[in-house]
Amino acid sequence: MHHPGITMRTTSLAVSLAGAALLAGCAVSTQQEVQMGQQEAQQISTQLPMLQDPQVDAYVNDLGNEIAKRTSRADLDWHFAVVNTDVVNAFALPGGFVYVNRGVLAHASTMDELAGVLGHEIEHVVLRHSVKQMQQQQGANVGLAIACTLTNVCNSQAAATAINIGGTAVFAKFSREDEVQADNGGFQNVMRAGISPAGMLSFFKKLLAEEQSQGSSGTTAAWFSDHPGTQDRIADIQRMLANVPPAELAKLQTDSRAFQSMKARLAQLPPAPPSKQ
Repeated sequence: MHHPGITMRTTSLAVSLAGAALLAGCAVSTQQEVQMGQQEAQQISTQLPMLQDPQVDAYVNDLGNEIAKRTSRADLDWHFAVVNTDVVNAFALPGGFVYVNRGVLAHASTMDELAGVLGHEIEHVVLRHSVKQMQQQQGANVGLAIACTLTNVCNSQAAATAINIGGTAVFAKFSREDEVQADNGGFQNVMRAGISPAGMLSFFKKLLAEEQSQGSSGTTAAWFSDHPGTQDRIADIQRMLANVPPAELAKLQTDSRAFQSMKARLAQLPPAPPSKQ
């Protein structure tokens, strides 16, 4: 694993200052949004341990694109990647860059559970939540801060320096309102892809049960810290599901052979490196 030094810190500062100049001016265009996402993605690829398994990556990209290409932002060049950490979380950068932690893949029992997480993160991009966050922070290095906060696996002082340039990583979380919006949109996103939104409910319930039994010592703690109001959001998803005609719900896909093949491959891989608390 490469451990960047002074060069990386200088680059981080330059990117942060450039972003501040950009965002302090006018509204962010799609092109600018994509450029910001690309800059953050480049930093994340050097700061986080990426899984980089061809079969797992291909499956997550195929499923993610199947959902994303049916949204109002199908024109974006969507990218999906897996972070090699057991911490259960996921995050999105501007412009169509979505990251899912290995812990999510391990906890998902069926395809629709993983699809629900991806649909949720995709909706954050559709609604430009991270762009709004960056505008509020005047170009602070939000993308890398989000990555470090949600994975606990930043592996060098350069990453911490990048966060400190923009202030504290505390702001690198979406609001409860943003999360509810991403749930609502994610619910519709998976349905448009022909996938059952019931996976969102079963996955959230699974995480909630684990959190209640293990508390802050479990791998799900980060999810609840960074996805506020999960218990209330479960009730919201239950209400949305109740409004879907049972006959329509029965037609939607819940699992696939490709998903289970990906899970089998994941189980064969060496364990993820320990998270850094």
